Amino acid sequence: MNPPSRRRGFALVTAIFLIVMLAALAAAIAYFSSIQQAGSELDLLGARAYHAAKTGIEWGSFRSLRNDSCPGAGAPTNLAMPAGSLATFTVTVTCVRGTFIEGASSVKIDRITANACNQPAGVQCPNAAPTIPDYVERSLSATVGPPW
Repeated sequence: MNPPSRRRGFALVTAIFLIVMLAALAAAIAYFSSIQQAGSELDLLGARAYHAAKTGIEWGSFRSLRNDSCPGAGAPTNLAMPAGSLATFTVTVTCVRGTFIEGASSVKIDRITANACNQPAGVQCPNAAPTIPDYVERSLSATVGPPW
């Protein structure tokens, strides 16, 4: 049997090993938690961008059907979202109108595209050179014609 003086210090090595392992585990948990939080934030921004683009499609469809105008036909129309969760988004709406002969009458069909991005008002979406690190954009298109 070994004398007691030779076994001294074994508990200290084990304690240091456990402390180092627990510190590494805590650092890994903190790192993965921050990555998860950033991903969730980008998911939320993407959903908001989708709804901002959907708002642009609805605005363009209303203008097309009610006012018989093709919004953004000559130059894209920028819409600033009102105060609220979409306030940081800008929507650029473009429209291309086609006129087709259907029987004895002509029919107007509008192709409306809405691009939404989280850029300040006055910036056209999509932005080729975004200025913020968490830039998101969504694009939606709709074809609008006369009610049949």
